[in-house]
Amino acid sequence: MRILHAAKNVADQAGATVRALRRLGHEAELWEYDPNPFGYPADRTILLDRERKDPATFWRTFLEALDRFDVFHFHFARTLFPAEWGGLPAFWDLPLYRILGKRVFFTFHGSDVRIRRIHEQVNPWSYYKYSDIPADDERTEKIIEVCRAYADGLFVVSVDYRHFVPEAEVMPRVLDLADWPEQAPDQRQRPVVLHVPSRRGTKGTDLILAGLERLREAGVEFDLRLLEGVPHAEARRAIQDADIVVDNLLTGDYEVVSIEAMASSRVAVANVGQDVREAFPDAPVVSATPDDFEPVMRALILDLDRRRRLAAAGRPYVERVHSADVVAARLVAAYERPPRPLDGATRSFPDWLSMAPTRRIERLERELARTELELVRARYREELLRRRLGLAPLGPVDARIRPSGLEILKGLLPEPVKRRLRRLRARLANRR
Repeated sequence: MRILHAAKNVADQAGATVRALRRLGHEAELWEYDPNPFGYPADRTILLDRERKDPATFWRTFLEALDRFDVFHFHFARTLFPAEWGGLPAFWDLPLYRILGKRVFFTFHGSDVRIRRIHEQVNPWSYYKYSDIPADDERTEKIIEVCRAYADGLFVVSVDYRHFVPEAEVMPRVLDLADWPEQAPDQRQRPVVLHVPSRRGTKGTDLILAGLERLREAGVEFDLRLLEGVPHAEARRAIQDADIVVDNLLTGDYEVVSIEAMASSRVAVANVGQDVREAFPDAPVVSATPDDFEPVMRALILDLDRRRRLAAAGRPYVERVHSADVVAARLVAAYERPPRPLDGATRSFPDWLSMAPTRRIERLERELARTELELVRARYREELLRRRLGLAPLGPVDARIRPSGLEILKGLLPEPVKRRLRRLRARLANRR
């Protein structure tokens, strides 16, 4: 099978999967735009000239991929035509793959699919409540809608993300165990506590550091190491040398750092939500929230025997659940399923996607026009009521208080249509 994974390698998830697919005998490659910020390797790194901004780069990549691959597996809600540099709308290539008989799959990794209003409802520790990370729910929902329309299959790396894509199949986060040699589950009496945030706001880093500082002031003995913005090779060495690895306090799931810690026979700490705990009840991850982080860490640091038991349970769990070889075999089975029918007669296709806010501005303009009309109507009704009650009028009364049918119709027209009508009216006036 000829399989392309593209165009973003989040936490080496695509890279580890591709290497496992090759071990299974498939012709698989990972293509990524621009060098990975954490140094993860790719089979092809396509450099983008951000000064010239030549869209032909995407076109050449697309044509070669069409010629070489049968399965297109996209990550982080990206395709070979990102919304950069204009010329073509994002995701325009999706219907072409399907028309040409290619298979299309998406894996969502977290912030690419997380809808803020839902996340705040289902996760009491949603990082949106603790950080200034922006969210654009309408954009995210539109992307999911387009992917849903054209993909043969949608995958999420956490059961927690099915709140946003209910029909998606859970394909757990993966680790290429060939890169993580087995270690003894050693634990120091005075542990090294490591935190390696990829993004402080999503991990609750400030809460973690503040809680650990209070523990230290209370006399709990440990060594803290904070590592940020370093190549993954350095982060890997730090994880292998730590005793306890604090992943996050906010996301509701243990993530790649926790898996790496378990593979290294180290103790992982993360905010593990109820959905995740029910799906993976034997995950040897210590769950902590902003409310109980300090007592949880105090008990963990002081209980050396418990830490050793947790460390010993980590590697077997990862081998069973998160090994790239295990998940790659499941993906191959998904790739081999019959294609999903792409039938616009039974399922409407989404309006074409615009990543720019233009369409939303037009919609908001229409809503504003409707609101203005409702205000006019409300004032008219209030004026009538005041007259019946013998009260003084609100102000000068003229014909504009009672909207005509033409005014209502004009208010509902999109702004571009209004502009065309104004230009037409001006031309007619000039002819007269």
